[in-house]
Amino acid sequence: MRFIESRDFERIGFDFYCDIAKNIEKARKGKGWTQKELAKKTGITESYISNIECVKTRLKLIDLEKISNALGVSIDCLIDAELDAKGGECLYLLWLEDDENFKLYQKSTSKRMAYLEFEKRLNKEGLSLTSFVNPRVRVFVELVGIPVTKREMEKVFPKLGKEERLPK
Repeated sequence: MRFIESRDFERIGFDFYCDIAKNIEKARKGKGWTQKELAKKTGITESYISNIECVKTRLKLIDLEKISNALGVSIDCLIDAELDAKGGECLYLLWLEDDENFKLYQKSTSKRMAYLEFEKRLNKEGLSLTSFVNPRVRVFVELVGIPVTKREMEKVFPKLGKEERLPK
């Protein structure tokens, strides 16, 4: 499948984890910490921290949360997320590169976070992205809906009179 990347579309694969590894290492070194010190502060083993920074493992959202808390930086910062709406969750469509006919929706604040939350949903069901495809799997994430504010709705739709309104 060929595609043109746009602001509304992202292909997430191995390079995503490379970016995260680079950002974790930069934040860790910025604090003057060794991998061992980060491991102690997160409760994650030193070997797993090393594997994350060497991009030998796919980092799970739960571990990313522990690392971001210990480093005092947001997850969005560590994953280089571009927020698609100010202060609201958007709707994303996700599918595997190898199976574009099976697509799932995920609410989130960015394409990258949608991917991580999608994987977390799979894990809760006892499934893994790499259990049914190869470890180099790539996932496509497309922005399909952004939240609408009340003010935006009021600009488009006429107001009802008091007698027409439904009770709240």
